Formats: sequence, C-alpha cells, structure tokens
Amino acid sequence: DESTGESFHQHPIFVAATRQHVGKTTVSLAIMSGLKKRFDKVGFLKPVGQQHVPVYSEDLQKTIQVDKDCCLVLERFGLKHVDYKDMSPVIIPRGYTKQYIDGEISHDDQLDRVLAAMDHVTEASDIVLCEGTGHCAVGSIVGVNNARVANLMGAEMILIANGGLGSAFDELELNRVLCEHNNVSIAGVIINKVLPEKYDQTKHYMSKAIEDRWGVPLLGCIPDRPFLGCPALVDLEK
Repeated sequence: DESTGESFHQHPIFVAATRQHVGKTTVSLAIMSGLKKRFDKVGFLKPVGQQHVPVYSEDLQKTIQVDKDCCLVLERFGLKHVDYKDMSPVIIPRGYTKQYIDGEISHDDQLDRVLAAMDHVTEASDIVLCEGTGHCAVGSIVGVNNARVANLMGAEMILIANGGLGSAFDELELNRVLCEHNNVSIAGVIINKVLPEKYDQTKHYMSKAIEDRWGVPLLGCIPDRPFLGCPALVDLEK
C-alpha cells in the first residue's frame, strides 16, 4: 500500500487433492504458469513432502534434501528469488512417523519450520502457491496435515478431484469438512481427468452442486486426454 508504506501480499493459494493420483502436481504446474503471467514474482513451497531429492542451496552453500516437486517447479519456472532451503521445510522420510510418536521429533519445531519458510518466501514474492501432499488429512499422524498447515499459513484452499459426479462430490465433501474443521476457506474446485463425452454434463452439474451446497465456484474442468499421461521421448532418454 503506497499510501501507508506497508507491503501488501495476496493470500497464499494451497492446492490439495481428494486422494492420490488425481493430477495435483500437473494442475499445480498449470496454476503456477497462470500466476506467472499475472505476477512478477510467484513463490512456491511444498510445506510437507515425502519423496525427496538432493539439491544445492545457494543460501546455505551446501546440499540439502527437498521434495522432488520443488525441484521441478524451481527449474521449470526459473524461480530466482527463492532458495531451496525455504521450499520444503518438512520432509517425512522412512522412519519419521515412528520418531515423531516416540517424541524424538518436536511438533512445535515442525510448525516453526513451516512458518519460517513461508515468511521468507512471502517476503520475496508477490503471491505464493503451496502444494499439499495427497488429500487434506495426509500428515495427520505427525500433526501437519494439509488442512492444518493451510490454516497455519492463512492460505485459501483449491481442491482437485477426478472426473465424475457422485464419487467426486463425496470425496470433495470429506476434504471440505476437514477444511471447515481447521477454519480454512475453500477458494474453488477443479475437476481433473473428465471423460470427454461427459465433459459438459460434469461441468454443469458439478458447478451447480458445489455452488448451491457450499457457495464455492468450480474453477475448471480438465478433460482426460491419453497423451497427458504419456512420457515424452526426452523423458525416456533420461
């Protein structure tokens, strides 16, 4: 705000799915691409990750472990204003859950790491996109499920579900309830992998259902195209 001299930041956007393999990362990449066209500096982080890879942190001047999706986003979009150390604050490798239950990992320390990372990325960005891990309840056993973390960050949630009507709505409802329990506002829903022959039907009725029941907009329907799930030759070469 120029009149007060205070900086203004958009609410973070948190993307979560209703279950595994609905195309959350692919949709997150599309959202990231859209945000990059509207904002100069778009930040990204995956607050809680599982599958990690080694990368070099310029800020820390050493190799660290981050969620693989952070590596994908930073390299694909050339995010020069954020460092790997702030993109993946909590990693859950094998054995982590047992250590947490045994009291070897501090719950408060996890939350502090998430908040510190969010503060750093927010300060350097015009808007921040956060990608969750699976559905909204993933991470509950270690106290950092997606809905809880979204609340901590003050983020608005976008839920991704697979195409369909009844089953998709049921899965969305389970996740919506958890968001409501954690006081997280749902900004909208995206339906992915919709059968082309049922695209118009799904778009019409799903939009009507979620707007009438929850007052939430359907942000988009993405048709299921076989080539979207196929590797390119360059992927096979690697």
